[in-house]
Amino acid sequence: MSEQRKVLKAILWGITASLFLSSTFIINSLISGAGGHWAWTAALRSLFLIPILGLVVFLAGQLKSTLSAIRQAPVIFIKWGVIGFGCLYTLLAVASLWSPGWMVAATFQVNILAGILLAPLIYPDQRKVIPKKALIISIVILSGVFIMQLEKLTQLHSLGNTILSILTVIAGAIVWPLGNRRLMVDLEQKGLHLDALQRVLGMSIGCLPLLVILSVIGFAKSGLPTLVQCESSFLSALFSGFLGGVGFYQATQIVSKNTVALAAIEATQAFEILFTLIGEMVLKGAGFPGVYAQIGFCVVLAGISVHFRNTWKQAAYQPAPIEKTF
Repeated sequence: MSEQRKVLKAILWGITASLFLSSTFIINSLISGAGGHWAWTAALRSLFLIPILGLVVFLAGQLKSTLSAIRQAPVIFIKWGVIGFGCLYTLLAVASLWSPGWMVAATFQVNILAGILLAPLIYPDQRKVIPKKALIISIVILSGVFIMQLEKLTQLHSLGNTILSILTVIAGAIVWPLGNRRLMVDLEQKGLHLDALQRVLGMSIGCLPLLVILSVIGFAKSGLPTLVQCESSFLSALFSGFLGGVGFYQATQIVSKNTVALAAIEATQAFEILFTLIGEMVLKGAGFPGVYAQIGFCVVLAGISVHFRNTWKQAAYQPAPIEKTF
């Protein structure tokens, strides 16, 4: 497969994944409004995700090889599972206590920039070089995200809670690309070849120690989770964790050797803002976004378009790698 076809395929995977990933922000917002405890929200999503992924991987005949990889490198899966999955969804669940879903989704787009800036700390090879064009384009996208929030920020009553929410989401936006990219690098170095489904299952199993702690906190603070919270968390696990998470990991795996393309794939997550806004308008009766939001989203779309064009041109001059993409 040519590099351009791989890039196009990865971008389509990324946009589709952002549709399903946006369900996390919508469902977290709904659960928070219904009084569900944040610890159960964070824990149940991954607890439900494990059997869902386990069944799919089993039916694909890959469960044995997945468990074998986890036994060979348990520390890798526990470390990046706790950081990339456990910490991420804990931070997002806490942030939903203070801000509406659209704002959490918008702030989370910091991960587009974080993925680029973390490259020198993640990669041991040529991928550690920060692509300057991708960095500039990502900054443009984030400026559009900021413009989108201006109108709503003036309507929020508690500035302190808003700041706490923003800082919490930014922390989540850092651990998400860190866990995803670093796990791929560690698996490469160990010679362990897992596809997207297997990696997500491995990270979900790896974050079990944190999930147990969260469950204990949730039980101590509010008792057992309600049926509504369980149902919502199951839907979040199915749509965001399974369809969205696996889709995004598949997109990044397709172009795992190309840091410019990786930046473009992470930029597709900006579509989560649009999907979250639409979801909250339908499910929560949120109003149509105003002028600031419309201008900001146009800036975001312009930045993403340039990102895709830059990646497409770069792929045209890059020979297809000989090694097989697992």
